[in-house]
Amino acid sequence: MKKKFSEIKDNLLKYSIYFTRSGNNRFKDDDEINYKDGVEIESYCAFLVGKNIWEMGAFSYSWSSLPITTQVGRYCSIATDVKVMGLRHPYEWLTTSATTYDRNFIIYQKYLEDKSKIQYARKLPNIHHNKLIIDHDVWIGSRVTLKANLYIGIGAVIAADAVVTKNVPAFAIVGGNPAKIIKYRFDQKTIDKILETEWWKYDFSDIQGLDITNVDTFFKDFDRNRLTEMKINKLIF
Repeated sequence: MKKKFSEIKDNLLKYSIYFTRSGNNRFKDDDEINYKDGVEIESYCAFLVGKNIWEMGAFSYSWSSLPITTQVGRYCSIATDVKVMGLRHPYEWLTTSATTYDRNFIIYQKYLEDKSKIQYARKLPNIHHNKLIIDHDVWIGSRVTLKANLYIGIGAVIAADAVVTKNVPAFAIVGGNPAKIIKYRFDQKTIDKILETEWWKYDFSDIQGLDITNVDTFFKDFDRNRLTEMKINKLIF
C-alpha cells in the first residue's frame, strides 16, 4: 500500500516513529510511503533512509531501505547499503526466465494479449514472496547482501560486505561471500541463559543499570532485581 506522508505523519509522530536521528522530518507532504497492509510498528524506532516502512521493534533503527515485508525485532542496528536479493529463478529447469512464474510483468502480459494466447504452465517453480526476519538485538554491517526468505537469529552479527544465503543462528558472527560462521559471541550454555532472560522485553535504562559488561554478573543482577517488563505502544496500519 501507499499513502502520502501528510496522511500518516501525525500518527507516526504520536507513536514516536522517526525518520532522522534528530527527529526532524525528511519527507515532503506529497511523498508516498510504502508499507504492507496491517503492518505493526512499535514506538521508538527509526527508518533513516528510503520511503519503505516495515514491522520493526522498539529501539531498532535502519540506515537501509528494506522490503516492506521485512520483520525486525527490538534493539537492532542495521547499517548502510544493506541489500536483499530478488527471488530465486528456477535454474534447474529448461529456462531461468521469469516467464515461468511472473504473471504481472507487462512485457509478458502484452505479448500474450497481442498473440491472443493464454499462458500455460504445468507447474510453477518454488517461488516465495520475500520474508526477511531479523530477530532481536541483531547488528548488520554496511554493504551486506541478504538472500530473500532469510531468518537471522537473536543476537547475531553480520560483518560488513557479507553475502548471506543461509539462516543465521542466534549469537553467531558471520562474514564472507558466501557468509560463514566465524564464531559465536558466547558458549552455548551462556547463549541459553541469555535467551532465557528475554532481556529485550525490558527497558534499556533498567537493563543498563545492571552490569552488562560481564554476562555472568548480569545474570546474577537480573535474577536479584526482578525487573518489570516494559509496555510499548504499537502503531498498526
